[in-house]
Amino acid sequence: MRLEVRVARRYAKALVDVLPEEKLEKVLEEAKTINQLIDDRAIRYFKSPVVAVEKKKALIEQILSKVEITEELKRVLLLMAEKNRLGILREFVSELESLVDARLGIVKAEITSATELDDDTLEKIKAKIEELFGKKAEISVSLDPSLIGGFIVKVADKIIDASIKTQLENLKKVIAD
Repeated sequence: MRLEVRVARRYAKALVDVLPEEKLEKVLEEAKTINQLIDDRAIRYFKSPVVAVEKKKALIEQILSKVEITEELKRVLLLMAEKNRLGILREFVSELESLVDARLGIVKAEITSATELDDDTLEKIKAKIEELFGKKAEISVSLDPSLIGGFIVKVADKIIDASIKTQLENLKKVIAD
């Protein structure tokens, strides 16, 4: 794991550890909003060794004054500013999301399908994922016509490939051997 991700995870974990469960989703949404407000140019500014920490802190304070966020998130962001760590904001929000999901018992699943899946099929896939992982599933769906038919499900580090394309490739390998 990269150093930036490890450091971002520490900040995210510290925040998640102090938050009551009912505040987790609200703080995550606030962090995502801040992440969207701060563009890549600002991230480069925060990462720059030439810019003084005081200037970076002043910028984040200016941004935070324009949005309404919980005191806990504000304190973490200001601490990150003091420690010259605002350049890892993207990683922080990503780590925060995975820690909040873990604490709330949510697993993210990506479904890639050759064609549009109907609601009934999506519900069956979602139910199966929830059964396998013992967690509530949040699903995102994308289309990839190159799969020919079927679908691929990615959950955490697991992949379930039920695409026609893969089945044809496997058949080709068997025939070749």
